[in-house]
Amino acid sequence: MKGTGKRRLIERELSLLEFQSRVLAQAEDERVPILDRCRFAAIVAGNLDEFYMVHMALLRRVVEDGGGDIRPYDRSIAWILKEAKARARRLTRRLQACIGRELLPGLLRNGIEIARPKRWTEADREYLLNWFSERLLAVLTPLAVDAAHPFPLLASGAMFILFHARPAAGSDRRQYFAQAGQILVQVPPSFGRFVPMPDAGGIKRFALLEDVIVAAASRLLGGYETGGAYLFRVTRDADIDAGDEYAENLLVAMERQVRDRRRNAAVRLEIFADAPPPVAAYLLERLELDEDDCIRVGTLMDPKGLFGLAPLVRRPDLEEPPRQPVLHPRVAGSRDIFRAIQAGDFALFHPFHSFDPVVELAARAAEDPDVLAIKITLYRVSGDSPLVAALMRAAEAGKQVTAVVELRARFDEEANIQWARRLDAAGAHVIYGVVGYKTHSKAMLVVRREEDGIRRYVHLGTGNYNDRTARQYTDIGLLTARPDTGEDISAFFNVITGYSMPPKWNHIEMAPTGLRRKFLALIERETERHSPESPGFIRAKINSLTDPEIIEALYRASAAGVRVDLVVRGMCCLRPGARGLSENIRVVSIVDRYLEHSRIYHFRNGGNEEVYLSSADWMERNLDRRLELLFPVLDPGVKKDVLRVLDLSLRDNDRAWQMLPDGSYKRVRRRKGGKIVRAQEVLYHVFAGAHSRGKSDRPPLPFQPVEDPGDPKPGRKGN
Repeated sequence: MKGTGKRRLIERELSLLEFQSRVLAQAEDERVPILDRCRFAAIVAGNLDEFYMVHMALLRRVVEDGGGDIRPYDRSIAWILKEAKARARRLTRRLQACIGRELLPGLLRNGIEIARPKRWTEADREYLLNWFSERLLAVLTPLAVDAAHPFPLLASGAMFILFHARPAAGSDRRQYFAQAGQILVQVPPSFGRFVPMPDAGGIKRFALLEDVIVAAASRLLGGYETGGAYLFRVTRDADIDAGDEYAENLLVAMERQVRDRRRNAAVRLEIFADAPPPVAAYLLERLELDEDDCIRVGTLMDPKGLFGLAPLVRRPDLEEPPRQPVLHPRVAGSRDIFRAIQAGDFALFHPFHSFDPVVELAARAAEDPDVLAIKITLYRVSGDSPLVAALMRAAEAGKQVTAVVELRARFDEEANIQWARRLDAAGAHVIYGVVGYKTHSKAMLVVRREEDGIRRYVHLGTGNYNDRTARQYTDIGLLTARPDTGEDISAFFNVITGYSMPPKWNHIEMAPTGLRRKFLALIERETERHSPESPGFIRAKINSLTDPEIIEALYRASAAGVRVDLVVRGMCCLRPGARGLSENIRVVSIVDRYLEHSRIYHFRNGGNEEVYLSSADWMERNLDRRLELLFPVLDPGVKKDVLRVLDLSLRDNDRAWQMLPDGSYKRVRRRKGGKIVRAQEVLYHVFAGAHSRGKSDRPPLPFQPVEDPGDPKPGRKGN
C-alpha cells in the first residue's frame, strides 16, 4: 500500500513481543499473588514458544525463500527477523531473571521451595534416587549417538539431557561397547515437572524432574559414568499446510500433516547456561541452526511447568480469590431455555456469566422432539466438551445435526480431528469448511417446530464453544430468536455447507465476502458525518489490529477530527497519538486475570449509535482468509451492557497500558486521589455480583458442568 512505511506502521512481530512484555509485567508485579505470578510467567513461556513456532518460523521461511517486501513496512523481513530474535532473547533473559530473583524466593518466603541439587541433603538424595528407581527408571529410554546410532529426531518442545558417557573403570563392557559417546535422554512429558519431597521445617519442597534424572544417571546408564549432563530443548516450525490435496479429503491430509509436523525444521535451541560452547555448537550443527538461534537459559528450562505448581501446593491464600460465574438471571428464572430466548435478546458476558446456557441450548435441543435441526461451527472445544456430547446425542436420536469443524485451528488440529470422527460416527453431517478459508465464526442455530410454525434459536459469540476457556477468557455471546437474524444464520450455514452464494443479509455481514467493505464503509461514514456540532467517534475492543487498509482508514478519520478510542489486547500496528498522523487516536491494552478476548465495534453515527459484536479482529487473515461474522446488537438493554464493557475498559487505570507512537507502552496511572478502576473486577460485580442474588428454581440440567477447568493450553491466544 502506497505511503505505508515505518512512520505509519509498527512491525507486527515486534508488536506481539511488546504484548509478551506486558504479560511478563504481571509476573513481576508484587501486587499479584505469588502463584498467579508463576502462572503469568508460564503464560509468557508458552507464548514465546508459539512465537518461535509460528511467527519466527514464518519469517525464516520468507527470508530463506528470498522474500523481503511482502508486507507494507520500510524494514525488510530480514531486518525484522534479526530484530525479533534480539528482542525475544532479551525477553527470555528478563523472564529467567524474574523467576530466579523474584518468583522462587517469593515462593520460599511463603513456605514452598523448588529445591535444586545443591539444596538437597543426603536424606533428600536417597529419597529421590529411590523414587527414581520405583517410578521413573522403567519409563526412560537412553538413546546413544554414534556411528551406529544416528542423531535422533527430537520432539519439538520436549526437554532432553545430553550425557557425555564412557564405560566406568573396571567395567567388562569396554570390550563390547564404544569407549565414549553421547547419550540423549528425554525428560518424559507424561510425568509432572515437580517431584514432591519430604517437608522440612514446615516448608513444602519439590525437586525438578530433570534434576532427579541427572542425579540418577548411574542407575540409568549402568556400567557407565558421565562426564557431563546438559539440559536442552528444541522448538520446531509448527506450520501445517495440507496443500491442494485438501480439496479432495481435508481430514486425511490434515492427519498426515499433524503426524509429519514433528519433522519440521528447528527454529530455536534452548540450552542451560552451564553447557560448554562445544556442546552448544554440536547441537546447533545437528539441528542446522545458527548461533543466534541459541538461547542460554539461566534458571528454569521451559517455565510452562509452573502451571502445575498451584494444584500441587493447594494454597488458595496465594492466589486471587475465586470468581464463580453465575447463571444469567433470564436463564436462572426460567425452566425452559427456549422460552428464555423467546422473551427477548440477552447476552452472556463470560467469564462473569456461566457458559451453561449455551450448553443447555444444545442439550435441550438434543432431547426435545420438536427440534428438527442443530447447526454449529466448532473452532476450539474442550477435551471433554459437554456441548459436543449433546450434539452427538442429538445425531444419535435422528435429528439433523450439522457441525462445521475447523481442522486447521492451530495446535488443536488433533483434538478437532478426533471430534470430527466422533461426530461423524454418531450420524452428524460433518463439514470441514470452505476450501482455502478457515471457519473462525462462532454460531449455533437450533430449528424448532412450534405451534405458530418454525422458529430459529441462535447463539452468536466472540469466543469459542469451549466450556473451559469460557471461565478464563472475556467473551460475549448473544442469544436471540429474532426471525430476521435466524434467516441470516440459516443462509450463512448454507453458504458454508453448500454452493449457496451469500445473499443480501438482514443484519449480519461475513468475511471474506463483505466484512472488509462493511468496516471501511462504517469508518468512512463516521468520517464524513463528523462536524463540530455532531462530533464523530469510533471505539473498538479487539485482540489485534494489523490490517493496513483499516489502519489507513482510521488515520483518515483521525485527521478529519473523529475521536478513535481502541482497546487492543495484543498486536497493534497502528501508531496512536503521532503528530500529523493520528493525534485523535488512543490505544490501550488490558492485561489482567482473564484473557481479554471479546470483539466490540462502536460507531456514533451522528447520534444514532451502532454497536456490533464479531468473531473477527481487524487483521488481514480475519477479513480476507477466514469465514467470520459481524452482527449488530439490536436490543437496547444488551447494547447498554456492551457499551459498559467498552466504557470500563477505556477507564481502567489499574491493569491498563497506553500505547505510545513508537510502539512501546506505559502503564496507565490513576490521578492522585482518583478512584481505582480495575475493569475486570468492576465488570464481575456488575454482571455476576448483581445476578448472584437471585435464586434459581430450574430443574437439573441433562449434563454435568465442568467444575474445574484447569489451565488453558500454554501459549494459547484464544483465537
